[in-house]
Amino acid sequence: MAESPKKKRLPRGQGRERILSSAADLFLKNGFEATSPQAIYAASGVGQGSFYHHFSSKDDLANAVLERTVEEKIAELNHITSTISNPKERIEAYLKLPRKGTEGCKFGRFMYETSAQKPELNKPIQGFFDELHHFLRQNFQLAQDQGLISSDFSAEELSFILIEQIQGAYIMSRIYQSDDFQVKSIKRLAKQLGLKLA
Repeated sequence: MAESPKKKRLPRGQGRERILSSAADLFLKNGFEATSPQAIYAASGVGQGSFYHHFSSKDDLANAVLERTVEEKIAELNHITSTISNPKERIEAYLKLPRKGTEGCKFGRFMYETSAQKPELNKPIQGFFDELHHFLRQNFQLAQDQGLISSDFSAEELSFILIEQIQGAYIMSRIYQSDDFQVKSIKRLAKQLGLKLA
């Protein structure tokens, strides 16, 4: 009787990366609560033993996914800041970042499902929005100081208006299963603020 082939061992570190990548996709597509560890094993090709070698629980994995996502999003803001000197153009660059409304916000699914019960998952999400608010408020203030945009609203108010409108558009896009809500919402907001997206 022929021996069954041994399962190929993944290179060091690759198992963790596969789990993180697969979990991020599944959490965004199906939600945190609806994603089982078994679904993550199947999507990543990593077994249960390897999963628990890297993560103590699904909550621990979710926290790692959120921290990775926060790092990526903050890197986008830092890239805009380091490559664009004009504060108005920085805000425009932020609004031009790719967004697919029907997929929802990468943080939103966690907020709706888990943050009230799991403060440890809320912490990295809040940390990102604090960073985003700081980025927007600072650039709105600089743009107003340089006479590039209207000062009818304070930089503080403008930053919250922008964040809230984008997040609300994610909800409408998912309700109506149309990315148009996100696209049109950003265009309307840009027009109101005198920003150019073309």
